[in-house]
Amino acid sequence: MSIRSTYFFGFIIICGLLLTSLYLQFFEGIIPCPLCTLQRLSFGLLGILFLFGTLLHSKRFGRLLINFLSILTSLLGIGLAVRQIWLQHFAANGSSECGVSLQYMIQVLPLNEVLQKIFAGSAECTQRGWEFLSFNMAEWALIWFTLFLIMTAYLLVKGKK
Repeated sequence: MSIRSTYFFGFIIICGLLLTSLYLQFFEGIIPCPLCTLQRLSFGLLGILFLFGTLLHSKRFGRLLINFLSILTSLLGIGLAVRQIWLQHFAANGSSECGVSLQYMIQVLPLNEVLQKIFAGSAECTQRGWEFLSFNMAEWALIWFTLFLIMTAYLLVKGKK
Protein backbone atom coordinates (compact mmCIF):
# COMPACT_ATOMS: atom_id res chain seq x y z
CA MET A 1 0.00 0.00 0.00
CA SER A 2 1.35 3.41 -0.93
CA ILE A 3 1.95 6.19 1.57
CA ARG A 4 -0.88 8.24 0.11
CA SER A 5 -3.41 5.43 0.29
CA THR A 6 -2.34 4.60 3.86
CA TYR A 7 -3.02 8.19 4.93
CA PHE A 8 -6.37 8.10 3.12
CA PHE A 9 -7.28 4.76 4.71
CA GLY A 10 -6.54 6.23 8.16
CA PHE A 11 -8.68 9.28 7.31
CA ILE A 12 -11.62 7.06 6.26
CA ILE A 13 -11.37 4.97 9.45
CA ILE A 14 -11.38 8.10 11.61
CA CYS A 15 -14.42 9.46 9.75
CA GLY A 16 -16.18 6.16 10.49
CA LEU A 17 -15.21 6.30 14.16
CA LEU A 18 -16.41 9.88 14.56
CA LEU A 19 -19.67 9.17 12.72
CA THR A 20 -20.23 6.17 14.99
CA SER A 21 -19.67 8.29 18.09
CA LEU A 22 -22.08 10.93 16.78
CA TYR A 23 -24.67 8.25 16.04
CA LEU A 24 -24.34 6.89 19.58
CA GLN A 25 -24.68 10.40 21.00
CA PHE A 26 -27.65 11.65 18.98
CA PHE A 27 -29.61 8.45 18.31
CA GLU A 28 -28.73 6.22 21.28
CA GLY A 29 -28.55 9.01 23.86
CA ILE A 30 -25.00 8.30 25.06
CA ILE A 31 -23.69 11.70 26.19
CA PRO A 32 -19.88 11.95 26.08
CA CYS A 33 -17.99 12.84 29.24
CA PRO A 34 -15.21 15.49 29.10
CA LEU A 35 -12.53 12.83 28.55
CA CYS A 36 -14.60 11.34 25.71
CA THR A 37 -14.94 14.78 24.15
CA LEU A 38 -11.17 15.30 24.27
CA GLN A 39 -10.66 11.87 22.70
CA ARG A 40 -13.04 12.85 19.90
CA LEU A 41 -11.07 16.04 19.36
CA SER A 42 -7.87 13.97 19.19
CA PHE A 43 -9.47 11.69 16.59
CA GLY A 44 -10.60 14.76 14.64
CA LEU A 45 -7.11 16.24 14.69
CA LEU A 46 -5.66 12.92 13.54
CA GLY A 47 -8.20 12.84 10.73
CA ILE A 48 -7.20 16.33 9.59
CA LEU A 49 -3.52 15.35 9.73
CA PHE A 50 -4.18 12.20 7.69
CA LEU A 51 -6.14 14.25 5.14
CA PHE A 52 -3.19 16.63 4.83
CA GLY A 53 -0.92 13.59 4.55
CA THR A 54 -3.02 12.38 1.62
CA LEU A 55 -2.54 15.72 -0.10
CA LEU A 56 1.11 16.38 0.88
CA HIS A 57 2.53 12.84 0.76
CA SER A 58 5.10 13.70 -1.91
CA LYS A 59 6.75 16.51 0.10
CA ARG A 60 9.37 15.07 2.45
CA PHE A 61 9.22 17.89 5.02
CA GLY A 62 5.42 17.91 5.00
CA ARG A 63 5.31 14.16 5.50
CA LEU A 64 7.79 14.34 8.40
CA LEU A 65 5.83 17.15 10.05
CA ILE A 66 2.53 15.32 9.61
CA ASN A 67 4.01 12.09 11.00
CA PHE A 68 5.51 13.91 13.99
CA LEU A 69 2.22 15.67 14.78
CA SER A 70 0.29 12.42 14.24
CA ILE A 71 2.53 10.59 16.69
CA LEU A 72 2.03 13.35 19.28
CA THR A 73 -1.74 13.34 18.74
CA SER A 74 -1.88 9.54 18.99
CA LEU A 75 0.09 9.65 22.23
CA LEU A 76 -2.26 12.33 23.57
CA GLY A 77 -5.24 10.15 22.67
CA ILE A 78 -3.62 7.11 24.29
CA GLY A 79 -3.03 9.12 27.46
CA LEU A 80 -6.65 10.30 27.57
CA ALA A 81 -8.00 6.81 26.94
CA VAL A 82 -5.70 5.22 29.53
CA ARG A 83 -6.81 7.80 32.11
CA GLN A 84 -10.47 7.07 31.43
CA ILE A 85 -9.93 3.31 31.57
CA TRP A 86 -8.08 3.73 34.86
CA LEU A 87 -10.96 5.80 36.24
CA GLN A 88 -13.45 3.13 35.13
CA HIS A 89 -11.56 0.31 36.80
CA PHE A 90 -9.81 1.84 39.80
CA ALA A 91 -11.44 5.17 40.72
CA ALA A 92 -12.62 5.56 44.28
CA ASN A 93 -16.36 5.58 44.75
CA GLY A 94 -16.07 9.14 46.04
CA SER A 95 -16.23 10.62 42.53
CA SER A 96 -19.93 9.94 42.13
CA GLU A 97 -21.09 13.55 41.69
CA CYS A 98 -22.11 14.52 38.20
CA GLY A 99 -19.81 16.97 36.50
CA VAL A 100 -20.65 19.81 34.17
CA SER A 101 -20.01 19.75 30.44
CA LEU A 102 -16.61 20.49 28.98
CA GLN A 103 -17.97 23.53 27.12
CA TYR A 104 -19.29 25.05 30.36
CA MET A 105 -16.01 24.43 32.21
CA ILE A 106 -14.03 26.12 29.42
CA GLN A 107 -16.30 29.16 29.54
CA VAL A 108 -16.25 29.55 33.33
CA LEU A 109 -12.91 28.24 34.62
CA PRO A 110 -9.27 28.96 33.82
CA LEU A 111 -7.57 26.35 31.65
CA ASN A 112 -5.47 24.83 34.45
CA GLU A 113 -8.60 24.22 36.57
CA VAL A 114 -10.42 22.73 33.58
CA LEU A 115 -7.59 20.24 33.06
CA GLN A 116 -7.52 19.37 36.77
CA LYS A 117 -11.27 18.71 36.81
CA ILE A 118 -11.15 16.63 33.63
CA PHE A 119 -8.34 14.40 34.82
CA ALA A 120 -9.83 14.09 38.30
CA GLY A 121 -12.76 12.37 36.62
CA SER A 122 -16.46 12.58 37.22
CA ALA A 123 -19.29 10.10 37.45
CA GLU A 124 -19.69 10.15 33.66
CA CYS A 125 -16.04 9.22 33.10
CA THR A 126 -16.20 6.24 35.46
CA GLN A 127 -19.19 4.58 33.78
CA ARG A 128 -18.43 1.84 31.28
CA GLY A 129 -21.47 2.61 29.13
CA TRP A 130 -21.73 1.24 25.59
CA GLU A 131 -19.81 -1.97 24.85
CA PHE A 132 -18.93 -3.90 21.71
CA LEU A 133 -17.15 -7.27 21.90
CA SER A 134 -16.84 -6.71 25.67
CA PHE A 135 -14.77 -3.53 25.22
CA ASN A 136 -16.22 -0.13 26.10
CA MET A 137 -15.68 3.07 24.15
CA ALA A 138 -12.56 4.13 26.05
CA GLU A 139 -10.95 0.73 25.50
CA TRP A 140 -11.80 0.89 21.79
CA ALA A 141 -10.34 4.38 21.63
CA LEU A 142 -7.12 3.08 23.20
CA ILE A 143 -6.95 0.28 20.60
CA TRP A 144 -7.53 2.69 17.70
CA PHE A 145 -5.06 5.30 18.96
CA THR A 146 -2.44 2.56 19.36
CA LEU A 147 -3.11 1.31 15.83
CA PHE A 148 -2.80 4.85 14.46
CA LEU A 149 0.47 5.29 16.37
CA ILE A 150 1.81 2.07 14.82
CA MET A 151 0.58 3.13 11.37
CA THR A 152 2.25 6.53 11.68
CA ALA A 153 5.51 4.96 12.86
CA TYR A 154 5.33 2.64 9.85
CA LEU A 155 4.81 5.62 7.53
CA LEU A 156 7.74 7.41 9.15
CA VAL A 157 10.03 4.43 8.55
CA LYS A 158 8.66 3.81 5.05
CA GLY A 159 9.17 7.46 4.12
CA LYS A 160 12.88 7.30 4.98
CA LYS A 161 13.51 4.51 2.46
